[in-house]
Amino acid sequence: MTQTPGPPAAADGHPQLGSVHKNGDRRFGVSGLLASVYAGRGTPQASNLYRSTVTEHVRDVRVGDALSVRWDGSHWWATSPAGAVGRLTWSKSLREETAYAPGGPSPFDFNDGTLHVQSITISAAGEVVNCGGYVVPDDYVPSDWPMTPMLDPAERELTVTVRFPAPASGESAAPEASTETETRPSWLRRLLGREREGEQR
Repeated sequence: MTQTPGPPAAADGHPQLGSVHKNGDRRFGVSGLLASVYAGRGTPQASNLYRSTVTEHVRDVRVGDALSVRWDGSHWWATSPAGAVGRLTWSKSLREETAYAPGGPSPFDFNDGTLHVQSITISAAGEVVNCGGYVVPDDYVPSDWPMTPMLDPAERELTVTVRFPAPASGESAAPEASTETETRPSWLRRLLGREREGEQR
């Protein structure tokens, strides 16, 4: 029986995200918002780096790091203080695409920014071989971007909880039905009692 290896030291105590890949790779880190939510707010998400471009500098990257992102005319590259880490997976055509509004700005239309690392991919040998997170452009102004209508699962769950609170302990889930059930028999009893009095007279 094959046992799943314990969390590697490079995970820094972060939980595993998803299942083990066929080649033994595992992702560790924190779950962020949905990619479409980031794009709608003007902060495009990078799921990871393009694997064939990743350099040896990725081995020192950890969850919580901030990598510099720069557009070179064809692609965006992430860089750490040690040097280039790898190329982002976005295509050049994304710079012209809009976000949810015809004629609106594209969240990918920027030259410089910061990649906030939320996850790292660790090989079966225990080395960091990739990373991912979300990018904030240098000229990002939150007020320029309307709130996207698509909420992340945690926000959606909170909204439902606020709008439809659970009944307090000891309370009936349907008090109107309970009151109505108790009222009808007493009303009928009074009516039947009067009819019986009339019959006796």
